[in-house]
Amino acid sequence: MARPVAVKKTTVNRRLIAGLTLLVALILTVVFLALGITGRNMDAQGLYKLLPWLPVPTEGTLWRDALVPGAGLGDTLTLSLTPAASAADPAPVSTDLGALNGAARVIARRLNDLGWTDSAAVVAGGSVVVTLPRGADETFLREIVSSRGEYAFADPSGQVFLTGDHITSAGYGYADATGQNYALNFVFDTEGARIFGEKSTELIGRNIAILRDGVTLADPSISEPLTGGSVSVPGFGLDDARENAVLMRSGALPLALSIQSDGVRGTALLGSAAQNALIISLIVLVAIASFYLIWRFRLAGAVAVWMLVLQVALSYFFAALIGAGFTLLTLAAVWVPFLVSFFAFVNLLGAAQADLNRGRSIRQALKESHAGRGHASLDVFAGLILVSVVLIIMEHGVIRIFAEVFAVSLLTALTLTHLVGRLALGEAVHLFGSETRLYTPARSVRKEA
Repeated sequence: MARPVAVKKTTVNRRLIAGLTLLVALILTVVFLALGITGRNMDAQGLYKLLPWLPVPTEGTLWRDALVPGAGLGDTLTLSLTPAASAADPAPVSTDLGALNGAARVIARRLNDLGWTDSAAVVAGGSVVVTLPRGADETFLREIVSSRGEYAFADPSGQVFLTGDHITSAGYGYADATGQNYALNFVFDTEGARIFGEKSTELIGRNIAILRDGVTLADPSISEPLTGGSVSVPGFGLDDARENAVLMRSGALPLALSIQSDGVRGTALLGSAAQNALIISLIVLVAIASFYLIWRFRLAGAVAVWMLVLQVALSYFFAALIGAGFTLLTLAAVWVPFLVSFFAFVNLLGAAQADLNRGRSIRQALKESHAGRGHASLDVFAGLILVSVVLIIMEHGVIRIFAEVFAVSLLTALTLTHLVGRLALGEAVHLFGSETRLYTPARSVRKEA
């Protein structure tokens, strides 16, 4: 009879695994934060760079290149635009205050549409004075603020049959799978849809010219009647498509304007010290929140602080990728989710602490808090994410940019609060143990019956 083979049992050192897991995660977090502050050259020549994206109150970093400050919080460029003389009569045109005010409102809409909410366009001394963020694409913004933006549609003989006054909305998107060809999309009102539908039916197989300020912008061929009121015209680059969508949405300037100078450099609209004061205030906010969490929840609070700091760094990173700029709206989109996460942690850890003081184990207390009070914060996150998605779908310009950053920040906060933070705290319990004093201030513990 064969002897049974002895099987050597191996045991897993769960504490060692937890320690290595937390160490690796912590190292990755520190590296990510360091890159956020310093940036890094991605090749030996420094041709490709990862720009720093975490705002810090110093002048020596390049974070402002990745997260460009708006005119309210960063250096500015002031342009003066005056009514332009006609080609037939070179004498200066008469100044119409009502037309100038109307032009200032149109320019302000264009800048807001691009996300520069803290820029300014005001009438002063017979001119429209526009204050732009200095770090933005100056050439692009000059074209946006000075272009008349009058659109028209003409048949092959050059006869205009419809104007841009009938356009109600406009946008742009990919025209094919290459990612290089963009389409300009716009929608007509009822009267415009009727006129364009009749003309496109008449001109099947021929071209309809799209004019901007009297110059042909595109000359697409008509292959079928376009009677639905919406039109998509391919063949644009990204900048051209975005520029024309913004101009169509804002409407035309009531009079032609020309830029009179190269611009005057200036300080932030909110004051030269506003940027650093705001950054320092937000750092102090993180410090106060961190002190409270660690003081009240001990080890669990330290894990929560870790998640909150990582959340802010990731939110700023995504804001820089989106090109949101360092504006008050961007800050709101980053820091409102931070506050939601802070109160979610207080709610979750507070419930766990109450169970812990009644004699439950820390693992059971954490499980019960996520199963109970965790649903309340999940509902808040879900509701806010739903609102941001609706805004992304329905809105353009500054509201959409805010909603994009807000949605990404909320998703990041939700993941770190309810998934990564829970896993990290579980590993911390395995590493440091489940003694009550590690998770709650010293007090009498009442055992459950």
